[in-house]
Amino acid sequence: MAESNVMMKMDDKKGHQASKAMQVMVSGRIEGSKTYEGKRYTQVITPAADVYSRPQMVEIRSKVRLGDKGEEISVPCVLGGFQRKPYETKDKQTGEVVKVVPVEHTLDLIEE
Repeated sequence: MAESNVMMKMDDKKGHQASKAMQVMVSGRIEGSKTYEGKRYTQVITPAADVYSRPQMVEIRSKVRLGDKGEEISVPCVLGGFQRKPYETKDKQTGEVVKVVPVEHTLDLIEE
């Protein structure tokens, strides 16, 4: 049921700009940035969804500087990710040893 609702929302593009798969618009305030191996990594804090939740912190990788600390930005990005090295841990409730495969998410600025 939920899957059909998602498909309906994706197909209903009236009045909305259609976005491509894996593209997101990131809006927020720049908290800092650093350069590493020729790439710029900008930390952005996003507005909280409501007064009872926390703001999210994301990091955007780009070739160019996105702005100064404290500046509000809204930029298009491509969402990506990769798996880290798997490890085993013990489930505290059952005592069973389980294999965990961490996944890292990345955001790359869409630069034209």
